Amino acid sequence: MVKIFTSSQVRDIDKYTIDNEPVESIELMERAAQELFLSIYSNIGFKDNKFVIIAGCGNNGGDGLAIARLMYQQSIDFEAYFCAFSENISKDCSTNLQRLKEKCSDKIKIISRADQLVISKNTLIIDCLFGSGLTRPVNGQFAAIIEKINKSENTVIAIDIPSGLFGEDNTNNDGTIINADYTFTIQFPPLSSLFAENDKYYGKLVVVPIGLSQIAIDETETEFFITEANDIISVIKKRNRFDHKGVFGHALIIAGQFSRAGAAVLASKACLRSGVGLLTVHVPQKISDIMQISVPEAMLEVDSCDTVFSDIKNFEKYSAIGIGPGLGTDTKTVSAFLNLIKNTNLPLVIDADGLNILSEVKNIKKILKPGTILTPHPKEFERLFGKFGNSYLRVKFMQQFSAETGVIIILKGGYTTISLPDKRVFFNIGGNPGMATGGSGDVLTGIIASFLAQSYTPAAAALSGVFIHSKAGDLAAEKYGLISMIASDLVDCLPDAFKF
Repeated sequence: MVKIFTSSQVRDIDKYTIDNEPVESIELMERAAQELFLSIYSNIGFKDNKFVIIAGCGNNGGDGLAIARLMYQQSIDFEAYFCAFSENISKDCSTNLQRLKEKCSDKIKIISRADQLVISKNTLIIDCLFGSGLTRPVNGQFAAIIEKINKSENTVIAIDIPSGLFGEDNTNNDGTIINADYTFTIQFPPLSSLFAENDKYYGKLVVVPIGLSQIAIDETETEFFITEANDIISVIKKRNRFDHKGVFGHALIIAGQFSRAGAAVLASKACLRSGVGLLTVHVPQKISDIMQISVPEAMLEVDSCDTVFSDIKNFEKYSAIGIGPGLGTDTKTVSAFLNLIKNTNLPLVIDADGLNILSEVKNIKKILKPGTILTPHPKEFERLFGKFGNSYLRVKFMQQFSAETGVIIILKGGYTTISLPDKRVFFNIGGNPGMATGGSGDVLTGIIASFLAQSYTPAAAALSGVFIHSKAGDLAAEKYGLISMIASDLVDCLPDAFKF
């Protein structure tokens, strides 16, 4: 897994590296500039491009001035502006300003007002005004510089973080912020880069390692992580020669109402494709024929009601339950659903209409058991928990809710966010916009229900389920394209998603 650190933690890791490598801070800046230079070259290129580097007074400006010097040494066409809007210039920034002057004084312009900045057409702008340590909204002359950059039609490359954006919580940030096309961030993705509302600032994010101390990285604790394939490989259970279907659990999926049989079919197929030993699907009578034809591998438990879920007699014989896809919110269904979750101690994943029913319950903390997994999309989350000003506040709420209740929340989205009872939050950065199609969530429910039935811990089922689901989505996108892929394509791609 990739650790996500706060800006202050990154500064501490920088300091540890300087103190213990040991390396002078100016030399660490030089190392960062060289790696940033190479990364810009490999991702964008220098041939036929002209650059304008705009540097502030802090270490982010020092990075930019060092990059400018490297460009001069490689005969790359550039000009640099140093914004001398403050008397507080960091030591390393001052050193790199002097080094650049000594190499090519004609290439550096020191300005004291924003109107002195001239941005030519067809130049690439490198933003080095402020780094991730910024804690105050940007205004005044620096804001005017940012506004001028944003109004240009030029490609903008931010170094470390788009200037004006905070590394974590932007709740009170009403200042001016760079809209970058690329952000080359140093060593770690900032937490704010994982939030949807900040995508317009970051553009394409490129993480540039600069060799910060691995000891410091390992020993620095954090609550935020990005899931990686190796995390999942170590969790997925291996099959032994003498295993039998009884070893891999018996899942119960409660899904579908009359006219929504597809949700039950998708969840059931995904559950089976994810390795469950046995599957029973509880459906209304009128869609039982559809289920038998569509998913012959599943056993059926037919509801006494023709069209909706109204009751279930015995659910303790199962290993885990997935409930909600296409369920509807009929009064009979509401009563049966609430009765089930109040009376079962089985591992449980709740999606779709199950979440909509929960949203009408005054205090869901009283009825949800620890280990329950909720899988809302943003609108379902809003109905359950209310509106939040931004993603950071929403994630902090998820952390607290999971810690208080033991309930795992999977907030589906561009970067699906998973909060665990131990306050850890995982971001799954796989998947693609083609998965934003009806039925995709039903597939995820089936995968997670399968893992729960196979005795995965709720945390492992949540993390693995989301990862496999997103991997299947990426495989489907490769095969069918973002526009044409549909939810059943994810099910078809599950066999390859389990190949590592």
